[in-house]
Amino acid sequence: MLKAHVVVLACNGIGTPRLLLNSKSRIFPDGLANTSGLVGKNLMLHPNALIQGVFNEQLDGYAGPTKVIRSQQFYETDTSRNFLRGYTMEISRGMGPVRTVRTGFQYKKIPWGIEHHHAFRRMFNQITGMYVVCEDLPEEHNRVTLDPKLKDSNGIPAPKINYTLSENSKKMMKHGIARATEILEVSGAQDILTEGLLNYAGWHLMGTARMGINPKQSVVNEWGRCHDVKNLFIVDGSVFVTSGGVNPTSTIQALSLYFADQMKSRLSNLFD
Repeated sequence: MLKAHVVVLACNGIGTPRLLLNSKSRIFPDGLANTSGLVGKNLMLHPNALIQGVFNEQLDGYAGPTKVIRSQQFYETDTSRNFLRGYTMEISRGMGPVRTVRTGFQYKKIPWGIEHHHAFRRMFNQITGMYVVCEDLPEEHNRVTLDPKLKDSNGIPAPKINYTLSENSKKMMKHGIARATEILEVSGAQDILTEGLLNYAGWHLMGTARMGINPKQSVVNEWGRCHDVKNLFIVDGSVFVTSGGVNPTSTIQALSLYFADQMKSRLSNLFD
């Protein structure tokens, strides 16, 4: 057993609630720091769509930077669009040879056999992609719980993820796909390849130990300390109350510095 005056928990939006929910005791029968019942709830991701345009000319995009242009023209809420919040649009570079072939197979644009190399040459170095990064809303039914059967090698219950893409996110993504398609067509794309929801984009895990001043409506306070356990601090994306339509790492870093400063400035009464 390790003892510490201060414990900082930073295991992301799934690992953090898993650890807390597994840490049951007589005082915390529903999991450590979970008297609010909100540990694991309000899981948020960043639903992503990928829209790619195939052009007639060589673009040399595969040799350039990963992200070229970002736009937040549709980032803020506009009630005329019939959904809350918005999304970031990203124009990405072109793809290298292997990914070009994989994309060609996926959309049945590059076959096996005698036409393989000819079809590859029609696509390689002629594709530019656009991403739509949607701002997910916090919803309590999107959550992390403990799997009743699956356990890790130490016999500790694994996390179980329940997540449903909201109607709001579906409308947002549909709007973003339409705008990205327009941009690529106006730019001269001869063919549009659309993947409406990237099935591998389950990243940017947020919201499952939300921050707030009301202990009944949040897990940690405004400087990261658990309401229920005064020497336990959570410093990761799980404390987010909203997800934004941008990558969360910079915000996590900023919160980490802020929380650390608060802990330092409050040393004399940190556990009051």
